[in-house]
Amino acid sequence: MVESSMMDCSLISGIDWVRLWEDSYDSRSKIMRRDYEINDWTERAEDYSESRRTNQYEFGESVYAALDLHGVIPPHARVLEVGSGPGTFVIPFARRVDHVTAVEPAEGMIRMIRQNATEAGVNNYSIIPKIWQDVTSSELQDRYDLTITSTVIWMFRDIMAQIRRMEEVTRGHCCVVGSIGTRQRFEAELWKKIMGDVPSPQYSEFPVIYNLLYEHGRVPQVRVIDYTSMRTFENMFRMYRVFYSIYTEITPEVEEAIREALYRDSGDGPCVRKYRSAVVWWDPAVRRKELKGIA
Repeated sequence: MVESSMMDCSLISGIDWVRLWEDSYDSRSKIMRRDYEINDWTERAEDYSESRRTNQYEFGESVYAALDLHGVIPPHARVLEVGSGPGTFVIPFARRVDHVTAVEPAEGMIRMIRQNATEAGVNNYSIIPKIWQDVTSSELQDRYDLTITSTVIWMFRDIMAQIRRMEEVTRGHCCVVGSIGTRQRFEAELWKKIMGDVPSPQYSEFPVIYNLLYEHGRVPQVRVIDYTSMRTFENMFRMYRVFYSIYTEITPEVEEAIREALYRDSGDGPCVRKYRSAVVWWDPAVRRKELKGIA
């Protein structure tokens, strides 16, 4: 397991962090030719599952270890994961907690959760087959010890509204696992080749998520993890094909550009990527004004 580390996350003042988040969302939307659809995630289910299974679920294991180190996950915990994908946290967390509830609308991802859970020998989970926005949070109020999300957080323009809904269902902590801007040179060059001078979309959630939480009175804690993703050539090709279909027409020329770039980068072997993410957690019951010595 990759060792995690603390990060200095002093608040950057004088910025409207929610507005910054919304502007980033709007900038991405302007260059999209269509919105993400649930079927996109079904098409990506196999490649996404492969990436999350790397090194025995290294990503999920590292997130669990970071939270467990700080006493965030109590014994006999019940966990809700928003946007579960192929079981990013379902598998590693279910091995150690009483129950995990996965909120996941894509049929392909649900299929991978079940397949991966069977292979891992875990059955203490359930699935809510909806997008998070369609879940009635009041019906789940105070039911979970931890509500956690990653990957899908950038899809919420109304970020604080969705965070408050996460807080509503937890009697313990909330957690957002956000990407740190470590974009690969490969990806920047491929975007330039396919999209030309169109500005590339920004998906980095950290440190924006930390600052907007702090700005709204929360007391977020952070731990940084490094992890590896490994996929076959064809799975990586499928991932990029779906991604670029959001922004441009997938012509034979675009497909060839993706294949050539992948081959130059990884040859016929597996495509290996190294990433860094910030595990950000907070107790919704604690506000800054309530802490002695903090204004």
